[in-house]
Amino acid sequence: MSEKVTIEDVAEKAGVAPSTVSLAINDKPNVSPETKKKVLTAARELDYQPHTAAKRLATGQSETIGLIIPIELKSVFSSTEFFQKMISGMHKAAAEMGMTLSLQIVESEKEAIERIKYAARSGSVSGSVITHPTTAMPYMDVINKHDYSVVFLGDPLKGAHYVDNDNIKVGKSATQHLLNHGHERIAMLASPGNFTVSRNRLMGYRSALEDNGIRFDADLVWESNLNEQSAYETVLANAPEYEFSAIFVSVEVQTMGTLRALRELELTVPDDIALVVVGESELAKHLAPPLTTVDLNTERLGYLSSKKLINIINGKEKDPQLIVPTDLKVRESCGCKPTKATTGGDITKTR
Repeated sequence: MSEKVTIEDVAEKAGVAPSTVSLAINDKPNVSPETKKKVLTAARELDYQPHTAAKRLATGQSETIGLIIPIELKSVFSSTEFFQKMISGMHKAAAEMGMTLSLQIVESEKEAIERIKYAARSGSVSGSVITHPTTAMPYMDVINKHDYSVVFLGDPLKGAHYVDNDNIKVGKSATQHLLNHGHERIAMLASPGNFTVSRNRLMGYRSALEDNGIRFDADLVWESNLNEQSAYETVLANAPEYEFSAIFVSVEVQTMGTLRALRELELTVPDDIALVVVGESELAKHLAPPLTTVDLNTERLGYLSSKKLINIINGKEKDPQLIVPTDLKVRESCGCKPTKATTGGDITKTR
């Protein structure tokens, strides 16, 4: 048909009132199964597309979910694959469940608060996934006040719904692997301490050391912002000052900056410094040497966070948290020799 199909066209073809079409399309209970089937068949044959604003009025919901990333732009649009995989997973789940994903980048928690207020008041999105929760969580009052549907990608420490890895285990398994190779002076390149993920991975790092009878040394924990340049400057400043034989790089975006700094200091991996990094990427497999990584299964994190949010919006979600397993993928940067790919538990050895 050349003109836009209206709800009246569907009603005429199905032989019902326009109000019945609206009820049937929006899955309201007071329509018989036979009538609903007749309406949906007519709508499909006419290729009827409900007007988004009209549907929002009928259901009280938008067909859109938001993704709020409250960190600086250069961290989001860096060379890391983390956000690409996360957004890909979120988009896939949203599409499967009949929703659209809207990316809403803010550069601070203050901006996040204003974005949540606007979304809650305008109904522009039905709910949001929020990344990078902090220990402060200043937007929880706004979320609770407006009864706004939210899933955190990361542990919010506040009893809210979230999807995450076990980041204490991430820090512990990476550090333990280096300990198993005989390293005792292990530096950790940490992310800013206000992020809960940083706190949890640091807890795992410290736990692994202490479980092996090694004293935790705060001088070997170097905090870097979430971008390559900050990681480079942090390692360059600290590495000459302290004795160490391995580094646990706790965030994927810090990897290239760490490698740049080590190269400038004429330290080779793994002969001088062994390396384990968090975050699996195509680049990690092809560097020389290939990197030992903790694979967070990032696309799965994104997929489940979208799915969980939409279930909350639809009143179908009960479990407050989902934990996505991780895999330690062992390659040469930690000092391991190349080996045929094998898998055991959470550990994958691969070239």
